[in-house]
Amino acid sequence: MFEFMKILTLRARYECLQNGSLPSYLGSTIRGILGHCIHDFYCHSHKNKKCFLCEERERCLYVQCFSNTGGEAGAVNPYTIYVHGQAKEKWEKGERCVFDITLFGKGTEQAGVYLDALMAAEQKGWGAERLMFRLEQVVEPDSGTIIYAGGKSFIRNLEAKPLSIRERNAGYACLVFDTPLRVVSGGKLFSKLPFPMLIQFLTRRISLLTTKYTDVRLEWDIEEMRSLAASVKTVDEDWREVPFSRYSMNRRDGKLELAAKTGWILYGGELSRFVPILEMGKYLRVGKGATIGFGHYEVFYDK
Repeated sequence: MFEFMKILTLRARYECLQNGSLPSYLGSTIRGILGHCIHDFYCHSHKNKKCFLCEERERCLYVQCFSNTGGEAGAVNPYTIYVHGQAKEKWEKGERCVFDITLFGKGTEQAGVYLDALMAAEQKGWGAERLMFRLEQVVEPDSGTIIYAGGKSFIRNLEAKPLSIRERNAGYACLVFDTPLRVVSGGKLFSKLPFPMLIQFLTRRISLLTTKYTDVRLEWDIEEMRSLAASVKTVDEDWREVPFSRYSMNRRDGKLELAAKTGWILYGGELSRFVPILEMGKYLRVGKGATIGFGHYEVFYDK
């Protein structure tokens, strides 16, 4: 169903070179570092000029790859970040940081830009303490190919593949969110996550990314989908709020508080028609903050 969407995952592994502390959810920190690197490569405008005001924004690789600030629903960027081993704050020399940056659609055509940023990131200090990390390797986990190791790049392995999703029958689906989830409606963070709400947010994100970064325009039968989604019920769910704040240059105190939750939910009903959407969401994520690692989940079925 979604074979038109190309995908490429770069799994980066860094060695910590000194003791120190980092935020427990590193996605925002990593995104900031990579963004600074790409900005240094390609931005030729005044540092204080906003991208959406820049006359070069249509041809700027920084905007295309990392900071698409225009269009419907604000910024929709062609990548997600997932940090392995969340909630770690204390770091010691010799420990490893592993994270994935997954590229979608036309974003895969600029994979070399992201690889350059991963290599340049070892020249940047991470977090408030400016911890130094050394890039050991970058691999493509699905194909098992090397992208970078031992100071050598294997550019030929930066090859995207169609996103293949297998259909299956299902009467129950359990979604486990292992990174903060920010589903916000009417300015309020969700308290419950009924299935129609989940599908609404998933299909919207899938449609926005598809429109922006592929040549396909998806057409959903919205009324039929709503009717089918309404028949799927929540069997059980469990959520807990997680504190999270990130640096924001637009705030006086430099901090932006982002309410979020982690947890799990079990749905029951005729889910077979929704399996491709749920599977697509595993890659594209759901809710706000996908580019800093939010909204990542695994899904398990009864059949």
